[in-house]
Amino acid sequence: MGLSGALALLRRHRRFRALWGAVALSYIGSGAANTALTLYVQQTRGTGVAVAVFLLASNLPRLLGSLAGGLVDRIDLRALMVGCDVGQAVLYALVATLPSFGILIALTALATVLQTLYNPARTAIVPDLVEPEELIGANALLGAATNLYVAVGPAIGALLFAMIGPGAALLVNAATFLGSAALTRLLPLTPPPEGNEPEALLAAAATGARFVWRDAVLRALTASIFLLVAFIAVDNVALVFLVRETLGGSAFAYGVVEAVFGIGMLVGTFWIIRGRGGRWPATRLYVFACALSVSGSVGGAIAPSVAVLAPFEALAGAGNSIEVVAMETIVQQRTPRGMIGRVYGFVSSLTWFGLGISTGLGGLLVDATSPRLAFAVASVGGLLTVLAVAPTMLRAPSPTTAAAGTAVDLR
Repeated sequence: MGLSGALALLRRHRRFRALWGAVALSYIGSGAANTALTLYVQQTRGTGVAVAVFLLASNLPRLLGSLAGGLVDRIDLRALMVGCDVGQAVLYALVATLPSFGILIALTALATVLQTLYNPARTAIVPDLVEPEELIGANALLGAATNLYVAVGPAIGALLFAMIGPGAALLVNAATFLGSAALTRLLPLTPPPEGNEPEALLAAAATGARFVWRDAVLRALTASIFLLVAFIAVDNVALVFLVRETLGGSAFAYGVVEAVFGIGMLVGTFWIIRGRGGRWPATRLYVFACALSVSGSVGGAIAPSVAVLAPFEALAGAGNSIEVVAMETIVQQRTPRGMIGRVYGFVSSLTWFGLGISTGLGGLLVDATSPRLAFAVASVGGLLTVLAVAPTMLRAPSPTTAAAGTAVDLR
């Protein structure tokens, strides 16, 4: 695609450009708010348990992705996205009053519920804004926007926390959501296709699961991404122990390694935009990305120093961002327009379920053995997952984007 091609895509599609700006703005704000809130909870509560409760409240609602996808497929996407942005602006404005810890946790969880609704809607609307052959490039550009959550948001959040305090920092985040809503209003009305019969949310979640099960590529995608995350996300728990205790690194060294992962994410999306990756079939891109993602676990198992570990983490970050782009493209290409929300919601909820399993069991494994062994187990499991999914993905025929409004009987 090349950088000029990416810029041309943004110039050519005014409404996609508005979506990109909306996503970038809201994700920078969310990254800043998450950092400011983490610092505030650590400062005021002073315990690891309090920080863990806050992080759980920020992530557990993402398990509702299947139910969220059912709602996405039955209402206008633009209206839903604007509503989610405005709702998050209100919630973060309330959080900015710095209420009691319990209320703060509840408001944070509600904001995550709205973000969980927003994500499948954002994915479902992309095929309405660009040409089918532009999907990988468009998803890569959106990936770069969402990666600003990691690469830019935390630094802004920490700076605002230090300069103007947590309350004011959170008001800035609320304003970013209002800006995102204003940009989203420029998108076209996107009601569900005719013939999309409304379903109860649990029934809609089951419909998405059945659709995934009946498509070999989507089935392999969902199973592999669940297993891959369940293995390699042990990094979230084990990395700090590996750097600080096993490798004898400083707190700054740990921060650098974390930052390198985020930089790798940005490099991965720009590799797609500038290089050959944007011309690869999405299924091939997915296998390549999964292999890169495992490299972080391999590095944790064998790296003798922080300096050697850092490049492995950069590769893993690149793999993570490329994997998301490939996953979203595969879902868009193999799913009718009126089903994307349910299918994406099902896939994403299993991804977050795998993350929860990895976080819980990873902590137990680190405590019972060592960070090295935890990374070694993750490496073996991740590599076996890649080997298992590769034949299905690499043999998949070239897809055609599913026709908008195609009726699908899953009874």
